[in-house]
Amino acid sequence: MNRLLLGMERLNAGISLPAGMPDFLICSRTTSKIQEQTVLCSLTMEGDYSQPQKVKCLLIEDEEIFRIQLKGLLAEIGGFEIIGEATDCRSGLELIHAHPEVELLFLDVELPDGTSFDIITQLEKLPKLLFVTSHDAYALSAFEVNALDYIQKPLSLERLMLALDRLGQPGSSGGEKLPVLNENDLVLLSCNRHKYFTKVSEIVAILSDENYTHIIRSDGRRFIMKKTLTAWEEQLPGSLFIRLGRQQLVSISALDRMEMRERGGQLWFKNIPEPIKLKHSALKNLQQLAKLI
Repeated sequence: MNRLLLGMERLNAGISLPAGMPDFLICSRTTSKIQEQTVLCSLTMEGDYSQPQKVKCLLIEDEEIFRIQLKGLLAEIGGFEIIGEATDCRSGLELIHAHPEVELLFLDVELPDGTSFDIITQLEKLPKLLFVTSHDAYALSAFEVNALDYIQKPLSLERLMLALDRLGQPGSSGGEKLPVLNENDLVLLSCNRHKYFTKVSEIVAILSDENYTHIIRSDGRRFIMKKTLTAWEEQLPGSLFIRLGRQQLVSISALDRMEMRERGGQLWFKNIPEPIKLKHSALKNLQQLAKLI
C-alpha cells in the first residue's frame, strides 16, 4: 500500500505509526464543520526507503584468490555489489547477457578460453569497464574501449579507490562529462613541473601511449598527460581535429605533407621539424579525408 494512504488511514483510526517509518509532518487546516489532519509525505511505495543504490557489478576472473580479494576491498569501500562471477569467456558472456542491469564489469584480461576483449567485441552495449590484471601488454587496447582504468596486480585499496573515483558516486551513471572545447579555449599542459596555458587551436597532434598522451604544440614543444586519446577526442571539436587511427589525433589545419612507404609512412605538420610515424591504414584514412575536402 502507498505510504501516504497507509499513514492517513492509521492516523484517522488513532493508530500510531511504526518506529521504522519515516517521520511525517503533521499539519492542520480548519473547514466549516470539522478539523482535518493532513499527512504530508512522499508518494513512494511501502518499503521503498531513500537508501543510496549500489553499483551493480560483475566479476570475470579465473583466479579465486583475486576474486576474494576484490570482493573484500569493495566491501570495505562500500557502494558496490557483485551480482555475479565468471571464470572464462564463455561463462562471462552468458553472465552479462543474464544481467542487463549491470553497470560495471571487473575484468581480468587473459582467461582460460581467450581474453576479455573476446567478450567485449560481442556486446552491443558496454557497461563501464575496469581491468584488473597481471599483464601490461593490453593497456592500450583497454583504453581504446574507453575503460575506466587498467590496474596491474597486486591490487591495493588505494589504487582501486582511485580507479572507482572515475565512475562517480555509487548509483550514478558515471562521472561528470567534460565540456566540449572550442578553438579559443585554454587548456593547461604540463612539462617538467611547469604548466603552460595553451589554446586548443595551438594543439597540433595528440599521440597515445597506453594510459598517457603526448601533446605536440604549434611551437614544437611537447607535453605528456595522464589522459586517454578517447577522452581528448570527446572534448576537442570534431571540425578541427581528426583521429587517424588508434594512436593519433591531429589538427586538420596543421597538416603539411605526408610520405608513403611500403610499411606505413610519415606525417609532417606546419613549422614542426620532426614528423610522426603512421601506419599504412592511418595514411590511407588521411588520403580519403583529403578527397572529401
